[in-house]
Amino acid sequence: MLAILFTKRTLTPNPLIFNSFTTKFLILQKNSLITTFYSSQSESNFIPLDKNPQKAERVLTLFRAHGFSETQISRMVRIRPRILFSDPKKNLIPKLEFFRSIGLSRTDMPRILSLNPSLLGRSLENQLIPCHNFLKNVLVLDENVVKMLKKNSRILTHDFEKNIGPNISSLSGVGVPKSLISFMLFRFPCVAYQNHEKFKKAVEEVIEMGFNPLRTMFVQAVQVICEMTKMTWDRKWAAFGRWGLSDDKILLAFRSHPLCMNLSEEKITRGMDFLANKMGWEAVKVARCPAVLFYNLENRIIPRCRVIKVLISEGILKKDMSLGTFLMPSENQFLERFVSNYEDKVPELLDVYRGKTVRLKTGLRSKD
Repeated sequence: MLAILFTKRTLTPNPLIFNSFTTKFLILQKNSLITTFYSSQSESNFIPLDKNPQKAERVLTLFRAHGFSETQISRMVRIRPRILFSDPKKNLIPKLEFFRSIGLSRTDMPRILSLNPSLLGRSLENQLIPCHNFLKNVLVLDENVVKMLKKNSRILTHDFEKNIGPNISSLSGVGVPKSLISFMLFRFPCVAYQNHEKFKKAVEEVIEMGFNPLRTMFVQAVQVICEMTKMTWDRKWAAFGRWGLSDDKILLAFRSHPLCMNLSEEKITRGMDFLANKMGWEAVKVARCPAVLFYNLENRIIPRCRVIKVLISEGILKKDMSLGTFLMPSENQFLERFVSNYEDKVPELLDVYRGKTVRLKTGLRSKD
């Protein structure tokens, strides 16, 4: 038995069941209750569920048979309510079989489709199969395509002839190897379906900046430029410039680690303030190794800098050492190299690292 309750915003609904902005429908079948809410602020969202309840029942039965949970079905109907009136034999079954044939497991397929049910509204012959074949040509194996779909299935809904294909060709045209193109699809799938003109311009800018198309940083730089507005880019650039870095030095930072421009202005400012102002290192040292700005200030940078500051003051280390030398190693590596290795000369180093207030032989104090 299928029972459906719905209302229109223009009507006066029962306040115990509906509100003015929401349509609620209940599907009761075999003692299973699915409650789904979807926005009803426009009449285009209303569907006459009571006209053909048998079709809706067949759709629900099909999804359950393919491993979809009640929650996943509910989510799909909320996002795409018209899916209840799809033709199972002509529309849904061929697509479900296609997704299973390319390697999506019984658990992966419901998860992916419930998050992006619009895939079931795309043409199998004109969209899904051609796009899959194109991606497989780049990624080589079906299992690689599946891994990418788990991360971002939206790529199958985009026009591969208009944007994805030309974008991949732009990378190949400047010498980016297939392995790096695959890397980009895995790590930054959204970049692949950027507007082609915008993507092409980003590739040209990255070439002009001096990036090597044979290195991973090339596609990272393309990703940053593609997904960042000029206003945001200018603000990030200014955040580095406030510390006296010239345009050449900021470009050096970007070329050293393109993703540093994805850091928030606050994180850039806090990191630069501590390293340049409080620790006294030149800002250009950070520009040469911007990866250090990604680390947590309180849990990693400050404790390690306390130790290094003591070792420098004791004359054990020289101040011109690279920031990456002590900020990038793992905690165990740092403790072994910079704490345990010098405990005979400065027994208090572990307490310094832990932020305890200690009195050193030189008279210096280290505190949290």
